[in-house]
Amino acid sequence: MGRCLINEIGIRNFVLIENLRLPFDAGLNVLTGETGAGKSILLDAIGLLTGDRFRSETVRQGAGRSEIDGVFASPAHRAFGRWWDAHGFEKTGEIVIRREGYPDGRSRAFLNDRPVTLNTLQELGSFLVDVHGQNEHQHILQPAVQMDLLDRFAGLEPAAGEIEPFYQTWKQLTEELNTGQLSEQERLQTLDLYRFQLNEIDQAKLTIGEDDELAQRLPELKNAEKLRGLAQSAYGALYEQEGSSLERLGQAQRAFENLKALAPSVQPLSKELIEVQSRLEEIAHQLKMLAERWEADPEAVEQILTRQDQIARLQKKYGGSVAMILQQAETLRREVDRLDNSDATRQDLEKRVEQARQALERVCQRVSLKRRKAAGALGNAVQKQLADLGLKQAVFRCVVETIPVSLTGVDRVTFEWAPNPGEGIQPLKAIASGGEMSRVMLALKTTLAEADAIPTLIFDEVDAGVGGVTAQAVGKKLRALSRHHQILCVSHLPQIASCAQAHFQITKRVSQGRTHAEVVRLESAERLQELARLLGSQVTPISVQHAEEMLVKNQ
Repeated sequence: MGRCLINEIGIRNFVLIENLRLPFDAGLNVLTGETGAGKSILLDAIGLLTGDRFRSETVRQGAGRSEIDGVFASPAHRAFGRWWDAHGFEKTGEIVIRREGYPDGRSRAFLNDRPVTLNTLQELGSFLVDVHGQNEHQHILQPAVQMDLLDRFAGLEPAAGEIEPFYQTWKQLTEELNTGQLSEQERLQTLDLYRFQLNEIDQAKLTIGEDDELAQRLPELKNAEKLRGLAQSAYGALYEQEGSSLERLGQAQRAFENLKALAPSVQPLSKELIEVQSRLEEIAHQLKMLAERWEADPEAVEQILTRQDQIARLQKKYGGSVAMILQQAETLRREVDRLDNSDATRQDLEKRVEQARQALERVCQRVSLKRRKAAGALGNAVQKQLADLGLKQAVFRCVVETIPVSLTGVDRVTFEWAPNPGEGIQPLKAIASGGEMSRVMLALKTTLAEADAIPTLIFDEVDAGVGGVTAQAVGKKLRALSRHHQILCVSHLPQIASCAQAHFQITKRVSQGRTHAEVVRLESAERLQELARLLGSQVTPISVQHAEEMLVKNQ
């Protein structure tokens, strides 16, 4: 018996359910009930736990919010472990998912009490639950899904996953080769333009920071006379004029010399005064040098203006700063070198494209050979399962055709079948009815049971279009499948319900003017009564006896 993944589910104020806590069995769980009793409510609740969008109308009339929680056992396979670790969750044996929905349409999602997005729940749900209903029947008709099923059956998922990086490398190199191919005239024209632009930048002999230095020097040169006068005035006040600051400091220093003889405690002050005097002498010297430097030089001003104009024109063409212009020059230099040596570059790129193509072809061929070998085995295995499900004359094939290379290789996988003798074999999507599709889905799931990593399978409408002996076969097949998976199945057939390890009944009742949906696990006599009801419109001693015989036979 498979490991129980959905341990239990709690539902409060959701559609017709006021308060429900429901534990599930590890094997085959079947839900039955009269038409309109609300069998889909439970599946909708599980859908919300795995990332479906909340609808405001599902909040029970008069309630402030609806709340759904589910306790799941953690899957053991490595892909789930990598996902769990990547999202930063603590390792634990249980996963608790909770959804809250409000009448105004707002909803919240929690995973182990941590708020999460619906996308996170959808990703997690892909590891936990696989739902099979009418929409999923359409899903399996897609060629990409059929290829995935074949790869899972053959254990080829890791090998098939290796194709994509080889394909992306080959595609990138091919695009680079195609976009880099120019006619000889285009090559010469482009080369001439790049050489002109590079020569224009090189002749300017730019240096990093030159534009900032010119911007700083220009105001000084324009105001040279005024700056010279101010510097000379400051120099005179400090050093040159009679009664200058340094002259008075000299007088103060001499007075301190006399003070030290009478009061040695002033020695530190005398030392500080000497330091001040030395610093002022240094400042005076620098002012003198500045005054000599600041001479009116109209020619220098004109040279700076000309240089700034030259840099501005280059900036407009090649970048907003000298650094960007020089960076563009390096780019142009590389392009000139590439175009000068285009033949060698193209030959090198063509060689790399061919090497990438050969590597891609090798990995594709390895996978393709294994797919073709596994396709026959998958077809035979599914056909055997279909025979057990009442389609004894059906022919099922998994066909692998060669197509141009893509992310998934060089194969297209198509499921083909003929349900009846004498009919031509055609793609599954062309001729399968709803009832047939249910059995094909079940046959595939049974065939892939051991390879399928998702522990819980939910079947809605698996009994569509079947009855009698075929329904019995479907029930037995679900029971067998439950050895590898936990199964939740909504059914109206007693043949299927009698195969379950756990049988739940969904009923509706009206109390104080309100409708309530209730779900209970049936035991012994209650289960016989429900099976008898499913056998016919009325429960009679004979139908109860038939129900008991069916239960004994299928348990």
